Amino acid sequence: MNALGNRKHSIIDGLEPDIKETVDEMIRAGFTYREIVDYIKDTGTEISIGSVHRYVKHFRESLERLRVSQENFRALMEEINRYPDIDMAEGILRIISSQVLDAVSQIPTEEIKSKDFDTLVKSAVSLTRAAAYKRNADIKSKGLLENGADQFKTMIFDAMAKERPELYKQVREFLKEKEEKL
Repeated sequence: MNALGNRKHSIIDGLEPDIKETVDEMIRAGFTYREIVDYIKDTGTEISIGSVHRYVKHFRESLERLRVSQENFRALMEEINRYPDIDMAEGILRIISSQVLDAVSQIPTEEIKSKDFDTLVKSAVSLTRAAAYKRNADIKSKGLLENGADQFKTMIFDAMAKERPELYKQVREFLKEKEEKL
Protein backbone atom coordinates (compact mmCIF):
# COMPACT_ATOMS: atom_id res chain seq x y z
CA MET A 1 0.00 0.00 0.00
CA ASN A 2 1.18 3.49 -0.69
CA ALA A 3 0.94 6.53 1.58
CA LEU A 4 -2.64 7.19 0.49
CA GLY A 5 -3.71 3.64 1.28
CA ASN A 6 -4.52 2.77 -2.33
CA ARG A 7 -3.64 -0.67 -3.55
CA LYS A 8 -0.63 -0.85 -5.86
CA HIS A 9 -1.24 -2.48 -9.21
CA SER A 10 1.46 -4.55 -10.83
CA ILE A 11 1.87 -6.27 -14.14
CA ILE A 12 0.72 -9.47 -12.45
CA ASP A 13 -2.46 -7.77 -11.22
CA GLY A 14 -3.26 -7.03 -14.86
CA LEU A 15 -2.87 -10.63 -16.06
CA GLU A 16 -5.83 -12.79 -17.03
CA PRO A 17 -7.50 -14.14 -13.86
CA ASP A 18 -6.52 -17.78 -14.52
CA ILE A 19 -2.88 -16.82 -15.14
CA LYS A 20 -2.79 -14.61 -12.04
CA GLU A 21 -4.30 -17.44 -9.98
CA THR A 22 -1.60 -19.79 -11.28
CA VAL A 23 1.08 -17.25 -10.28
CA ASP A 24 -0.48 -16.97 -6.81
CA GLU A 25 -0.43 -20.76 -6.49
CA MET A 26 3.18 -20.86 -7.65
CA ILE A 27 4.06 -18.38 -4.89
CA ARG A 28 2.22 -20.47 -2.29
CA ALA A 29 4.01 -23.59 -3.55
CA GLY A 30 7.45 -21.96 -3.25
CA PHE A 31 8.41 -21.56 -6.91
CA THR A 32 11.45 -19.35 -7.55
CA TYR A 33 11.12 -15.86 -8.99
CA ARG A 34 12.87 -17.08 -12.16
CA GLU A 35 10.29 -19.89 -12.59
CA ILE A 36 7.44 -17.40 -12.13
CA VAL A 37 9.04 -14.96 -14.64
CA ASP A 38 9.47 -17.80 -17.15
CA TYR A 39 5.84 -18.90 -16.74
CA ILE A 40 4.52 -15.34 -17.23
CA LYS A 41 6.78 -14.81 -20.26
CA ASP A 42 5.46 -18.10 -21.73
CA THR A 43 1.95 -16.58 -21.57
CA GLY A 44 3.13 -13.65 -23.72
CA THR A 45 3.74 -10.97 -21.10
CA GLU A 46 7.16 -9.45 -20.48
CA ILE A 47 8.06 -9.08 -16.80
CA SER A 48 11.20 -8.60 -14.74
CA ILE A 49 12.37 -10.48 -11.66
CA GLY A 50 12.06 -7.17 -9.76
CA SER A 51 8.37 -6.92 -10.66
CA VAL A 52 7.79 -10.48 -9.50
CA HIS A 53 9.74 -9.80 -6.30
CA ARG A 54 7.58 -6.73 -5.51
CA TYR A 55 4.37 -8.65 -6.27
CA VAL A 56 5.46 -11.59 -4.10
CA LYS A 57 6.36 -9.22 -1.28
CA HIS A 58 2.91 -7.55 -1.39
CA PHE A 59 1.20 -10.92 -1.86
CA ARG A 60 2.90 -12.34 1.24
CA GLU A 61 2.09 -9.18 3.22
CA SER A 62 -1.56 -9.59 2.19
CA LEU A 63 -1.50 -13.23 3.25
CA GLU A 64 0.01 -12.24 6.60
CA ARG A 65 -2.65 -9.55 7.14
CA LEU A 66 -5.31 -12.14 6.31
CA ARG A 67 -3.74 -14.64 8.72
CA VAL A 68 -3.65 -12.04 11.50
CA SER A 69 -7.26 -11.05 10.79
CA GLN A 70 -8.34 -14.68 10.91
CA GLU A 71 -6.43 -15.20 14.16
CA ASN A 72 -8.03 -12.11 15.68
CA PHE A 73 -11.47 -13.28 14.59
CA ARG A 74 -10.80 -16.72 16.08
CA ALA A 75 -9.70 -15.10 19.35
CA LEU A 76 -12.79 -12.89 19.30
CA MET A 77 -15.08 -15.89 18.81
CA GLU A 78 -13.31 -17.77 21.62
CA GLU A 79 -13.78 -14.77 23.92
CA ILE A 80 -17.46 -14.52 23.04
CA ASN A 81 -17.95 -18.27 23.49
CA ARG A 82 -16.15 -18.16 26.84
CA TYR A 83 -18.35 -15.27 28.03
CA PRO A 84 -21.70 -15.60 26.23
CA ASP A 85 -23.10 -12.51 27.96
CA ILE A 86 -20.69 -10.17 26.16
CA ASP A 87 -21.44 -8.86 22.71
CA MET A 88 -19.17 -8.46 19.70
CA ALA A 89 -18.03 -4.91 20.61
CA GLU A 90 -17.06 -5.99 24.13
CA GLY A 91 -15.11 -8.93 22.69
CA ILE A 92 -13.28 -6.65 20.28
CA LEU A 93 -12.38 -4.25 23.10
CA ARG A 94 -11.04 -7.14 25.20
CA ILE A 95 -8.87 -8.43 22.35
CA ILE A 96 -7.50 -4.98 21.51
CA SER A 97 -6.72 -4.35 25.17
CA SER A 98 -4.93 -7.67 25.41
CA GLN A 99 -2.91 -7.02 22.26
CA VAL A 100 -1.88 -3.55 23.45
CA LEU A 101 -0.72 -4.94 26.80
CA ASP A 102 1.17 -7.79 25.08
CA ALA A 103 2.87 -5.35 22.69
CA VAL A 104 3.93 -3.00 25.49
CA SER A 105 5.24 -5.85 27.64
CA GLN A 106 7.47 -7.06 24.78
CA ILE A 107 9.21 -3.71 24.22
CA PRO A 108 12.81 -3.84 25.48
CA THR A 109 13.62 -1.40 28.29
CA GLU A 110 16.07 0.65 26.19
CA GLU A 111 13.47 1.00 23.44
CA ILE A 112 10.77 2.07 25.90
CA LYS A 113 12.77 5.20 26.67
CA SER A 114 12.55 6.28 23.02
CA LYS A 115 8.80 5.63 22.64
CA ASP A 116 6.24 8.39 22.36
CA PHE A 117 4.16 7.61 25.43
CA ASP A 118 1.82 10.53 24.76
CA THR A 119 0.51 8.63 21.75
CA LEU A 120 0.30 5.39 23.73
CA VAL A 121 -1.54 7.11 26.59
CA LYS A 122 -3.93 8.80 24.16
CA SER A 123 -4.64 5.43 22.57
CA ALA A 124 -5.23 3.85 25.98
CA VAL A 125 -7.56 6.71 26.95
CA SER A 126 -9.46 6.30 23.66
CA LEU A 127 -9.79 2.58 24.28
CA THR A 128 -11.01 3.23 27.83
CA ARG A 129 -13.52 5.79 26.55
CA ALA A 130 -14.79 3.33 23.97
CA ALA A 131 -15.28 0.68 26.65
CA ALA A 132 -16.99 3.18 28.98
CA TYR A 133 -19.23 4.43 26.18
CA LYS A 134 -20.22 0.89 25.33
CA ARG A 135 -20.99 0.03 28.95
CA ASN A 136 -23.03 3.22 29.30
CA ALA A 137 -24.96 2.40 26.13
CA ASP A 138 -25.57 -1.14 27.41
CA ILE A 139 -26.89 0.19 30.73
CA LYS A 140 -29.17 2.68 28.96
CA SER A 141 -30.43 -0.01 26.59
CA LYS A 142 -31.10 -2.37 29.48
CA GLY A 143 -32.93 0.40 31.36
CA LEU A 144 -35.06 1.22 28.33
CA LEU A 145 -35.83 -2.44 27.78
CA GLU A 146 -36.79 -2.98 31.42
CA ASN A 147 -38.88 0.19 31.45
CA GLY A 148 -40.67 -0.89 28.27
CA ALA A 149 -41.25 -4.36 29.70
CA ASP A 150 -42.65 -2.85 32.92
CA GLN A 151 -44.99 -0.60 30.96
CA PHE A 152 -46.13 -3.52 28.83
CA LYS A 153 -46.67 -5.68 31.92
CA THR A 154 -48.69 -2.91 33.59
CA MET A 155 -50.83 -2.45 30.50
CA ILE A 156 -51.49 -6.20 30.22
CA PHE A 157 -52.32 -6.60 33.93
CA ASP A 158 -54.60 -3.53 33.92
CA ALA A 159 -56.50 -4.84 30.91
CA MET A 160 -56.65 -8.35 32.38
CA ALA A 161 -57.90 -7.07 35.74
CA LYS A 162 -60.73 -5.17 34.02
CA GLU A 163 -61.72 -7.66 31.34
CA ARG A 164 -60.78 -11.08 32.81
CA PRO A 165 -60.55 -10.75 36.61
CA GLU A 166 -60.38 -14.54 37.19
CA LEU A 167 -57.44 -14.90 34.80
CA TYR A 168 -55.78 -11.90 36.44
CA LYS A 169 -56.15 -13.53 39.88
CA GLN A 170 -54.72 -16.84 38.59
CA VAL A 171 -51.73 -15.13 36.93
CA ARG A 172 -50.99 -13.09 40.08
CA GLU A 173 -51.05 -16.24 42.23
CA PHE A 174 -48.86 -18.08 39.73
CA LEU A 175 -46.29 -15.26 39.72
CA LYS A 176 -46.35 -15.04 43.52
CA GLU A 177 -45.57 -18.80 43.75
CA LYS A 178 -42.65 -18.40 41.32
CA GLU A 179 -41.24 -15.44 43.26
CA GLU A 180 -41.39 -17.43 46.51
CA LYS A 181 -39.38 -20.26 44.93
CA LEU A 182 -36.62 -17.85 43.94
